[in-house]
Amino acid sequence: MRFNSVASWLVAGGVLLGATPALAQSQVDPYYEFLVARHLEGDGDAAGALAALERAAAADPKSAEIRAEIADLHLRRNERDEAEKAANDALAIDESNAEANRVVGLLDASAASNEKTTPADVKRLVDSAISHLERANAGSVGLPDANVNYTLGRLYMVTGEPEKAAQALQRVINANPGSLQGRLALAQAQAAAKNLQGAIATLEEVEEDEPRVLPALAQYYQQANMPAKAADTYTKALEEQPNSRELKARRILALDEAKNFSKAAEYAADAARQHPDDSRFLRLQATALYAEGQKPRAIEVLEGAVKQFPKDTSAQLALVDMYNNVGRKADAERTVRQLLTVDPENADALNFLGYMLAERGEKLDEAIRLVNEALKRDPGNGAYLDSLGWAYFRRGDLDQADKYITEAAGKLPKNGEIQDHLGDVNAKRGRWQDAIAAWMHALENDGEDVDRAQIEKKIDSAKVKLLNAK
Repeated sequence: MRFNSVASWLVAGGVLLGATPALAQSQVDPYYEFLVARHLEGDGDAAGALAALERAAAADPKSAEIRAEIADLHLRRNERDEAEKAANDALAIDESNAEANRVVGLLDASAASNEKTTPADVKRLVDSAISHLERANAGSVGLPDANVNYTLGRLYMVTGEPEKAAQALQRVINANPGSLQGRLALAQAQAAAKNLQGAIATLEEVEEDEPRVLPALAQYYQQANMPAKAADTYTKALEEQPNSRELKARRILALDEAKNFSKAAEYAADAARQHPDDSRFLRLQATALYAEGQKPRAIEVLEGAVKQFPKDTSAQLALVDMYNNVGRKADAERTVRQLLTVDPENADALNFLGYMLAERGEKLDEAIRLVNEALKRDPGNGAYLDSLGWAYFRRGDLDQADKYITEAAGKLPKNGEIQDHLGDVNAKRGRWQDAIAAWMHALENDGEDVDRAQIEKKIDSAKVKLLNAK
């Protein structure tokens, strides 16, 4: 049987209108109007529903719940100002009302994400949103509100609290295990909280059914020092997105990290053919070939890249580096000087030439000038500070060398080359204990990028001198 009126629907639903005729005729029943509003909204009559709720609120001025319902209806209709006013009216009656806190929290979070909001207002709105949404969570009944907890999770990431973010986003997944957006956000929070295994597990649970998580999963494998697994996962992701240049580049880098240089070079060559307008694949191919030991072929590929993409300064600098590493010093200097005639403001090129001259012990005044020019364009760059200090060291100015290399080591404490330089400065000044400590750091951090045998020899020599000094 179908109901022909709101009244008949309410009677069938258990509200016995006939039992209280005097009440129905003489005054508004808030509960009656509340139920009418629910029915009308279900029928698509939002305006009628709002009118019924307004009548209910007028009949019961002390009801926070009715005003919160009005706020929620306005929010669903994207009437933000009206939603905020009604929610604040509800909170003025009961500051712990879950629905009103939810509405204000979601509105504040949305306002904070507006690109026109000033930084000061963003902080205020984020703090307010978190406060209201936490109260909404505390007062909620039943399953966690996925929208509230997702928003809380994103806000906690903004405030630098990834552990709290992960907790909130886990509630989203508990309520809705199939939420792709929730899983990706949870994994991001877990990774930010240095729980990479948790991030991996979160995405592994759905990778077969939801291949859109594969790029993020591969990235977390890389961060967890599982490059081979990352490369395999990027391959799976490319089955879904075969034209993605970014995924191709990431797979090549993962293979490099896994020391599978042959496969990295092969994939880079394939990508270069597929995307002839993208110079980075030629650079990646050359890098893999060089690491594999095919140095002449690597240089040949880069020389071709430089001719094909004359404005690609990254390719030119990579070529300079390779020339320098294989002992083609004149070619290295010629290439970087050519680059500087075209792009005299290029800080990396200025530093590269300055450091190269310092390493050779040649044209040290020019080396110092070049690196200072680089530092004008990128003040505080740790690598540039090391180059400047090394040029001073090679010129015999230990005070200046000490100053800049010490600063560089503080900025880049895990850079083995800089730690090696710091050891040399300390040794030159007779600070043997400090020299040994710096050289040990050079070996412990990225020792593959330094001459281990040479540093170990310097450490042994310093230990002897330290003993003799005692």
